[in-house]
Amino acid sequence: MKTKLAIFLAILSSGTVINCSNVGIEEKIESIWQSDNPLLVSEVSIPVKSDPSFNWTPQSGKVDLGALKSGEKEPVLLTIGTGTAAGYRDGGLTRQGQLTSYPNLVARQMGLKNFNQAVFDKQNGNGTGYYLRQSDSELPSWSKVTNNLAYIDPEKNFFAPYSQGLVHNLSVPGNHPNSYQLNPKTTLLNEIQYRNNIPLPPYAMDANYLWTTGNLTNSLLSRVVHSEKQSVWEYLNSIQPDVAIVDINADVYIQSHIQGGQAGLLGPREVFWELNVINYLKKNNTKYVYATIPDVLDFPYFNWYNYKNLSSKLNKPIKIAVSEKDIQEANNRTIFLPTRKVIDLFNGNSENEYLTDLDIINEREASRPELYNNLFVAKWAKEYNHPLVDFYAIYKKILSGNYVTDDGYKIDPSYSHGNFFSADGIYPSAIGQAVLANEVIKVLNASYQSKIPLIDVGLYAKEMEKVK
Repeated sequence: MKTKLAIFLAILSSGTVINCSNVGIEEKIESIWQSDNPLLVSEVSIPVKSDPSFNWTPQSGKVDLGALKSGEKEPVLLTIGTGTAAGYRDGGLTRQGQLTSYPNLVARQMGLKNFNQAVFDKQNGNGTGYYLRQSDSELPSWSKVTNNLAYIDPEKNFFAPYSQGLVHNLSVPGNHPNSYQLNPKTTLLNEIQYRNNIPLPPYAMDANYLWTTGNLTNSLLSRVVHSEKQSVWEYLNSIQPDVAIVDINADVYIQSHIQGGQAGLLGPREVFWELNVINYLKKNNTKYVYATIPDVLDFPYFNWYNYKNLSSKLNKPIKIAVSEKDIQEANNRTIFLPTRKVIDLFNGNSENEYLTDLDIINEREASRPELYNNLFVAKWAKEYNHPLVDFYAIYKKILSGNYVTDDGYKIDPSYSHGNFFSADGIYPSAIGQAVLANEVIKVLNASYQSKIPLIDVGLYAKEMEKVK
């Protein structure tokens, strides 16, 4: 069982609102998620990456969209998703990441001109900041890019409001049911003021969960959903989509495991959220595809440290203090997280005799998505008659090393020299996004009589080399 502290951290990052008084003044406030991170070696300034040319994509209006289009007007494509669909990679959201998100690649292949995903301005194209992998390190370490960011305050909580039309990619890292039900700006202010009034104790920050999105979810949503809209749901009602991609809940799995393992997704809040999404699309007669959840514990992030490479450093059992009275031994099924204590253990610098339950995921805490995909996602596909994009199976094939694109490009899932995962070991690279885009296009074509061309991933990879 996780400690009360770990559960509290999970609740905070999930977007659960915390009621506080006197909220509404955006005074200078310290970020509640700042902590000393043993995996970060420096801060660096890097020029904003160039935009891809997209000169290889079909011309607008020249693609046979089959049943995805009715009438002469360009269909409206909406995406409801989490970090992957947003284009989050390398531990951050950037302009280039947004432009190479798989929903934007799908929109480009459909020949759509008006797919709006609130792309950061070029001068602020480093967005939230991101991480550069240090190639000379034995195990992962990073430098953080901190220039040309899109934040408007030095504490990095707020973005300038986006006002250039309705946004069609409502995907953000850490997206969660409460993110849509509540006003994101109010939620953000409440979270920040609460943590300023009641700081986390120092030992709580020793966990240093590298990719915890913290208040980023509501920061990004409040950029789009302004104060006149009470919630993301109200914002959605401004949009009448013709086509949609639904890719939700993967980040709930990712974050619960980053924070040490929780109970998974078999709870009423997620089901309520998903059924609300489905009913919203049905009300608008939207043609849509729905994605299953990949097995996130297969991702490199959860495999950097393991029983073999840690025990070889110690030459003695690895003990875990679940509580004062419950001391357990790790085994080869234990998943070790990149926390300060685990890193110290690997480096031979540990002064602590025990790891804690915050540092590992044991067998009882590892939440696999097979049951969820079968019990809910597949059931809804039959009940509501919508096609599935089976990201679970696609990721399994990629991670087995047996995935080759239709144009013959080999996809390598290895870390850190492969081409599918980005530097954070969780989210796809630009090439990985193209793979997912093609899988969505295949399902759209098979289900709605469209003839959307697939991305030539080899050609796309050559262009991304020019703008990396």
